[in-house]
Amino acid sequence: MNNDIIITSLQNPLIKNWRALNKSRSQRISQGIFLAEGEHMASEALQEKKARALLIEADARDHYAHLLTNAKKQGIDIHVLASHVMAAVCDAKTPQGVVALCPYLTADLPDDPGELLVALDGMQDPGNVGTILRTMDAAGFHGLLMNDQCADPYAPKALRASMGGVFRIPAYRCTDLPQTLRGLAARGYDILAGDLHGEDLFNRRCAKKKACIIIGNEGAGISDAVRAAATLRLKIPMVGGAESLNAAVAGAIMMYDLLRERKG
Repeated sequence: MNNDIIITSLQNPLIKNWRALNKSRSQRISQGIFLAEGEHMASEALQEKKARALLIEADARDHYAHLLTNAKKQGIDIHVLASHVMAAVCDAKTPQGVVALCPYLTADLPDDPGELLVALDGMQDPGNVGTILRTMDAAGFHGLLMNDQCADPYAPKALRASMGGVFRIPAYRCTDLPQTLRGLAARGYDILAGDLHGEDLFNRRCAKKKACIIIGNEGAGISDAVRAAATLRLKIPMVGGAESLNAAVAGAIMMYDLLRERKG
């Protein structure tokens, strides 16, 4: 697109569509796209070849010349927005002047999803979902399973918390998570679930080479049906005064304990 053409009207049909993306999951699904806001997220999207278009604030074109060059090399569309239009499109209170439009991906679990997986059972805080994705990315995990009660990994808060992990860790929707987990167990996966009455996490038997960690709802924990699919039930020792851990923190401890085991 010609960088001299600047979108100045909030009534522009494209702007109306993009403004709706941050308001609901249904809009993101129906349009098939989500907004990755800010320099870091836009850079990650371009680096991972996950950007469909780039939105640039008119006054920020020189500052983001490197992103524009990358976008042009990839042959993706570039749209220049007036500052008030960019502010209206973005979820952030102080927009950074650049947004990547990325495809909203929904996929079924493939036959070979990788050795290390995480399954979320009704995790409702998008910040926790994003933190899980970021931790999975750091720990070298391969795929995220989510049932229909989970927060959207492409919601603005989840994207910010993922710090780009959303572009490297595929998320799979599971309409029947217990059945999916039983299927994984039948294919040689250990299914690890947090349980206050389970084995001590740090004194457990070694998990199989292929493993899936279940992380539950922030308040209710793991549902009975999902817990019943577990092959290994584990508790994280609580030696201080706290009765529980944040769900994303507990998941991170379990992920890195698996990583430690494989490197030991």
